[in-house]
Amino acid sequence: MRPDLRDYRLSFTVGGLLLHESIALAEAWVESRDWQRVRLSVPDNLFVASGGASSASRLRNEAIRRLRTLDDAELVHLASCPTTDARALCWAAACREYRLLSDFASQILLDRHHPYAEPIRGADFEMLMDGVDAMDARTAPVSRSTRARLRSVLFRMLREGELIDAEGRVLTLPITEELRALLSRHAVGGLDCIPGGR
Repeated sequence: MRPDLRDYRLSFTVGGLLLHESIALAEAWVESRDWQRVRLSVPDNLFVASGGASSASRLRNEAIRRLRTLDDAELVHLASCPTTDARALCWAAACREYRLLSDFASQILLDRHHPYAEPIRGADFEMLMDGVDAMDARTAPVSRSTRARLRSVLFRMLREGELIDAEGRVLTLPITEELRALLSRHAVGGLDCIPGGR
């Protein structure tokens, strides 16, 4: 379930899109339908960039936290779908888990999805963060370095999801009709966060 709409949590800096890890976790979930078993069965070496058991555990927990926002049909689809659909589902899961990402998708990403739009820049993220600071005092103490880290991870996720190109131009994500039908059932973290989804 999506967190309280008033709550801007900023912990998505653990990893990027976590695409390959999420696919492997979804495959394990399809076999057991039990997240605790998944947590125990997926080896640390799945998280190759983690740099140790502690980091692997944090990445695993983050990936599972995002995946738990997907419903059963979406998880089954993720376990066996084309890579483009997997990218879309991982991005949708991140948007459901983190309001900041959902707001970025709806207010900036989709707004720039037309042929003559300006590329997305770091300044776009900064403007969004300024608005968040004004609405939610809990984000106000975020340091300049933390903002830079959040911005860096967000743009990494957008590139890994093939949602933007190297210049920051928004790309159409050509998802399958099966995934389009699955995502259309969700008002938040569905087609509203996928360029070309609607």
